[in-house]
Amino acid sequence: RLAARAELGLRPDDVFVTFVGRIQPLKAPDVLVAAMAPLITADATGRLRVMVVGGPSGSGLAQPSALIDLAEQLGIADRVDFLPPQPPERLAQVYRASDVVAVPSYSESFGLVAIEAQACGIPVIAARVGGLGVAVDDGRTGVLVDGHDIDQWTRRLSELLADRTRLAAMGQAAALHARQFSWEHTTDALLASYSHAMVGFGRGEHADAARFGRTHWRNRSRMMV
Repeated sequence: RLAARAELGLRPDDVFVTFVGRIQPLKAPDVLVAAMAPLITADATGRLRVMVVGGPSGSGLAQPSALIDLAEQLGIADRVDFLPPQPPERLAQVYRASDVVAVPSYSESFGLVAIEAQACGIPVIAARVGGLGVAVDDGRTGVLVDGHDIDQWTRRLSELLADRTRLAAMGQAAALHARQFSWEHTTDALLASYSHAMVGFGRGEHADAARFGRTHWRNRSRMMV
């Protein structure tokens, strides 16, 4: 974390809750900013911050400045950092520099940001919608929040940030949890299903075909990572 923060020019002792994604209503970055406002206002250390990484998608919020305006209205503009969309290698450093990654979306088919953050060993707080219910192991690798009530998000964020020991344990579990979503793990699971289905077809050439398929798809998965 310290190395990632040094590379990004962030202070080593700050506490970052990070949003990564398109700046549009569907992704609900405003929910995070509004939920963090009471916590930041009450933070006497001056170390609690929000980091928003992303840009507008052409629909929804027309300008990233809408979130800046919201932060100003809430009196926390000096504690919210805005970064443009990042290339993959630098995005990994953003995740590693974070204490918690928030995914407050109203809809997610898969939840790639949640998986990426956990792969970097960072716990996630997310809305219990769509694929996020699978991407985050509630209570073990992060926290799932029912709905988008601001007060509830504030409370769940407060509980999560208050227990540093729990955060560290969640981060370790998150890295292990994310492995099951890797290309190799997914390919192996798919091939295991195929192999099970082929049992009734006998051995011989079918077994040879299965072995060839496993080798072929594992090699492809490594090339795609």
